Amino acid sequence: MRLFRPLFLVAALTALTACSLGDPFVDREKTFQITNPGWGKPKLAGYDGVVNVCYGDDTTPATRDALAAEACAEWGLSARLIVRRLWQCRLTVPHLAIYSCIDPAMRNENGYYINPFNAAQVDQWQRAHSTAAPAPAPAPVPPPEP
Repeated sequence: MRLFRPLFLVAALTALTACSLGDPFVDREKTFQITNPGWGKPKLAGYDGVVNVCYGDDTTPATRDALAAEACAEWGLSARLIVRRLWQCRLTVPHLAIYSCIDPAMRNENGYYINPFNAAQVDQWQRAHSTAAPAPAPAPVPPPEP
């Protein structure tokens, strides 16, 4: 029995040090992937306009931002940080950063970004920014014959 105590202690210390070695990642469990016949491809991170990134204390903001930018780039959009929440992810990477996938050109009258995955918001934005087609130029009149 005495032999198992040191082995148990070594195993416990190894497990605890392994828990502190987490790499940041896009949390695909929160943005679950489901294949739906209505979609052309499986739902990816950002399919609803939101990307969740789990990260640790040693993760630089640039690394965290790059992960979100990569996930939003799959949709042809840019990532914008909404909020950071401490102790909301895994034990190895405990913090959560929530990003919005946006099109920088799509803003409403108040300056807020439009969610490109919300059909009603996009439709309203398109109606507000559509310009009437210019009237066609009159046909040239041939010069009078002498």
